[in-house]
Amino acid sequence: MEGKLMSIFLFLALFCLCNQGNAEQCSLSDLAVTQTAVPSRVEGYTKYAVTVENKCICTQGNIKLSCSGFRPSLGVNPDVLSVDGDGKLCTLNGGRPIGMGPDYAVKFSYAWSSEFSFRPVSSTIACS
Repeated sequence: MEGKLMSIFLFLALFCLCNQGNAEQCSLSDLAVTQTAVPSRVEGYTKYAVTVENKCICTQGNIKLSCSGFRPSLGVNPDVLSVDGDGKLCTLNGGRPIGMGPDYAVKFSYAWSSEFSFRPVSSTIACS
């Protein structure tokens, strides 16, 4: 009986060790921002297609991207990307979490004279 309890205890301890730390394994670097110039009819501007993909097994929400000075000539759906009140940060996906992989990636387009840098600056990581 004591051996069985010890086996159960060791199994649970090993299970906890294997499942802890997923959030620590995720970081902002797991948010991949890619941009591609696409043909556009916006005179004097280039249109860019942006994809933000979460490469972490955990979801990431409340994602903030640096976007100081971003004022696109082609409107961006505010449910997908909205400039925060201070004008320095943008909220991605209305703050809603995005899962792992290309099927859950968030996409938007904008027109600008050159490629704008969208760098992830914060997120909330949730593992279950």
